[in-house]
Amino acid sequence: MKIALVSEYYYPVLGGITEHVYHLASNLSRKGHDVTVITGRYVGRHGHHMPEEEGFRVMRLGVGMPVYSNGSFARVTLGRLGSRLRRVFDEERFDVIHAHSPLTPVLPLVAVRNSNALATVGTFHTYFDRSRGYDLFSRKLAAHMDMLDGRIVVSSTCIDAMSRYLDAEYSVIPNGVDTDYFTPELPTIGRFDDGKLNILFVGRFDPRNGLKTMLESFSLVKRELPDSRLIVVGDGPFRGYYLRLVGRLGLADVHFEGLVNGGRPNYYASADIYCSPCTKSSFGVVLLEAMAAAVPIVATDNNGYRSVMEHGRQGVLVPESDPRAFAEALLALARDPGLRSRMGSDGRRTAREQYSWKLVTDAVEDYYRNLLDPDSAAAPVLEISDPAPAGPPREKAGLLND
Repeated sequence: MKIALVSEYYYPVLGGITEHVYHLASNLSRKGHDVTVITGRYVGRHGHHMPEEEGFRVMRLGVGMPVYSNGSFARVTLGRLGSRLRRVFDEERFDVIHAHSPLTPVLPLVAVRNSNALATVGTFHTYFDRSRGYDLFSRKLAAHMDMLDGRIVVSSTCIDAMSRYLDAEYSVIPNGVDTDYFTPELPTIGRFDDGKLNILFVGRFDPRNGLKTMLESFSLVKRELPDSRLIVVGDGPFRGYYLRLVGRLGLADVHFEGLVNGGRPNYYASADIYCSPCTKSSFGVVLLEAMAAAVPIVATDNNGYRSVMEHGRQGVLVPESDPRAFAEALLALARDPGLRSRMGSDGRRTAREQYSWKLVTDAVEDYYRNLLDPDSAAAPVLEISDPAPAGPPREKAGLLND
C-alpha cells in the first residue's frame, strides 16, 4: 500500500504523537509499504533530536508554530496548505491518507478535506473536558468527520471526549512501545549510579504534565529519604518558573537534563521509580516506556492512565495534584525493593504482550485492508471494533482550504 501519515507533530518536536507517527511509519515500511510522513517545517529546530528515518520519506510543508491549548503547547502549520496538499495528493495517488488528530487545525484538517485516497483514516489522540473550538465549529467539524472512512482512537478515553460533540463509530488501537529500545538491560547513567534512589520525571514543561506537583512531592520525599534524587527529562517555556520553584522549596538533588531523545532509554534504565503527575491524558506513552524498561510507576489516577496500567500491578495511581499522596506512594515504593521489582516485571510483561509496535502495526495494517476491501478482511490482531465501511465519494464542505 502507498500510505501518507499526516501530523502536526513530528521530530524535532518531541511527544507522544511524534513517537506514534515515527514508529508506525518505520514498522509499516518494514512490512513493505510505501510510506510518506507529511508534517510542518520547524524553523530554527531542524537537526535537533532527529532520528534516522528507516525506509520512509518525510515531506515538510508550510511553517510549524507553537500555540497554547488544552493545558499544553500545541502546534499548527501555516501556509497555503490546500493547494500544496492537492498537488502532492494528485502526484502521489496514495491508497491511504491517515491524519493524526484529524480535526485539529491546520495540517491534518486540510489533509482530510483534500484527500483523494481510496481510504481516508483519522486517529484521535487527545482527551479534553470541554473545547471552545468544538463548541463554535461543531457543525463544520461534523462534516469533516463524515469525510473519514475510518476513525481510530488510542483509548476509550478519547471516545469519551469526542462523543460530547460528535456522533461516530470508533475503533480502539492503542499506542505502542519499542520493547527492544526501552529495556532494563541497558547501561545506567554513571553519574546517577551511586546508590541514591532515582525518581524520574519525563515530559514537556506544560502545566498539565504536573511538574509543580512533582517538585512539591519530592520536597516531602527528601525530608524522609535524604538519599534520593529527582531526575527531570524535558524542557519548555516554563523552565524558569520550575527552576525558581526548586529554589523556593530549598531542594537539592534535582537534576534538569533538558530535552533528551536518543538517550532516553538509559534514563529509564537508571530509574528506581517513574513518576507522572499529569492531570489530563488520553493514554500515557511515557507509562509504556517505563513499563517496557521494568520501572514501577507512580502516576495520576486519570482516565487515560487507567487505560494503560492497573493500580497495584504495574504501579500506584494517586489523586490528581496531591503532592502528599504522591510523596506517600513514592516513599512506600522506595522502602520496598521487592514490590518495585514485582511491579517492574509486571509492567515489562504487559508492554511486551499488549503494546509492542508489531502488534499495533499489524492492527493498523488490518484496519487499512478492511477499509480498502471489506469483503476479504482478515481478523484483526488486536481486539478492536469493526471499522466504518468505506463510503461513496464525499462532498467536501468547507472549513479550511487555502
